Amino acid sequence: MNSKAGRFALAAAVILIVLGGITLWPFGRTETGQWWLGPSAAWGQEILRSLEAIQAVVYRQRAGYASDYGAPEMSKGYEIRFNAKDRYRRDRYDDGVHIMNTQWVVPDGNGVQMIEVSYEYECWFSQENEAYGFMESMIDRMRSCVSLLDRADRVLATETFDGHECVGFEVSAAKYGDNPQGRFDRIWFDVQTKLPMRIERHGITTDFDPARKLALIHDQFEYFAEVPTDLFVPEIPAGYVNAHPDEVRRARDAQVKGEMVFAEVPTGLQEKVVLGLRMVKAGAYHQGNTLVSFSGQTWRQDTYSDADLTQTKWYALQGEPLEGLFEVRDNAVVMETSEDLRNRTFRVVEHTDSPQPWHPMRDILFVAGLLSRADHFYENAEIDGIVCFGFEVSAKKYGDNPDGMLHRAWFDVATNLPVRIEFVWPPNGTRGTRTEVKEQFEWNPLLPDGFFTPQIPDDFTLATD
Repeated sequence: MNSKAGRFALAAAVILIVLGGITLWPFGRTETGQWWLGPSAAWGQEILRSLEAIQAVVYRQRAGYASDYGAPEMSKGYEIRFNAKDRYRRDRYDDGVHIMNTQWVVPDGNGVQMIEVSYEYECWFSQENEAYGFMESMIDRMRSCVSLLDRADRVLATETFDGHECVGFEVSAAKYGDNPQGRFDRIWFDVQTKLPMRIERHGITTDFDPARKLALIHDQFEYFAEVPTDLFVPEIPAGYVNAHPDEVRRARDAQVKGEMVFAEVPTGLQEKVVLGLRMVKAGAYHQGNTLVSFSGQTWRQDTYSDADLTQTKWYALQGEPLEGLFEVRDNAVVMETSEDLRNRTFRVVEHTDSPQPWHPMRDILFVAGLLSRADHFYENAEIDGIVCFGFEVSAKKYGDNPDGMLHRAWFDVATNLPVRIEFVWPPNGTRGTRTEVKEQFEWNPLLPDGFFTPQIPDDFTLATD
């Protein structure tokens, strides 16, 4: 771990066991040594007592993304979180290398003070008696996980983290709080110490990209029986201005991207659109001279010249589902098979590196997720004879896209499904404005058996170029 705490990792483990007076192994041991197969009430209480002796914990938080329409992805950035019973700290590494932001929450008289420093925008600000939604207590999160183990849905295969053999459990998040079906947690314990080594929280939905679900991953745990107070001392670099980083960012964005406007979008409409799309089993649309069809984890592109079919491409997502810990899998492949009917050739390509070809539904859901950020909302429009609502949103509202790049989309008011989607590129000096159009949508069409299975004629030869 690239932090001051990392230098204390081994010492901290010794302090925890020796000074904390914790007996971690063995207890409640079965004849095979697989204590997790014994009654959870016994070893669960032992783990809870062990956690009581912990005064501070340091860990990493990362974000993973899972989708029915693509391979698992891991965010480049991460956070190092320092969590004691009465103080907190978070170091954020947005690019995975450089620290971009630090927040501290420390005792201040009868209350607390939150201090945040942005190294990216060279500013800082503070708030008194305000935890600022900083972070939950990780020890409390661990206790909550342990209390649920008697309701675990399954025991996971053992994994090795940082040289420690660990056993894991999976439990539906619907068994606590008001979490919806489909969300679940996984937690792994060190077989020897029985302390948590990794926690994953799966199935978290996000408004921005409805095609993907978020998994929060906590790992690289370091436990402390004494609080290393030097880790919680705020440090404000000389010359930094007293301002909220969001204010500085908005001012810079205004200079680069210009003013951003937001339309009034009916409450809950985006959720209805996303729900309708998630119910779709198959679909098709035209994009220029190409017919795009999709179903499940397969899709197909048929390209025409006038009325003649000239090329077909078949795509299929391959790779085993994530049954254990979340990780970017080497076997996550987009298989592309194409045939050129003019030259009577074919080719097969395995896309293993990022970025891979996007499933059409992932692209459609991404656009739907921009509805709440719309610049303009149209309550009533007629597209191809269909009564629609629609919106327009500037692409400068995400990423580093320039002013003038935008999305437009129209949806059938009866079904909430797309009727037409446009993406506009602004002129760049060598060409004028260009618009990509998806139109003539068909939802849940009846497609023949084998439609998404590559069918190459016997006399076609493998392309060599």
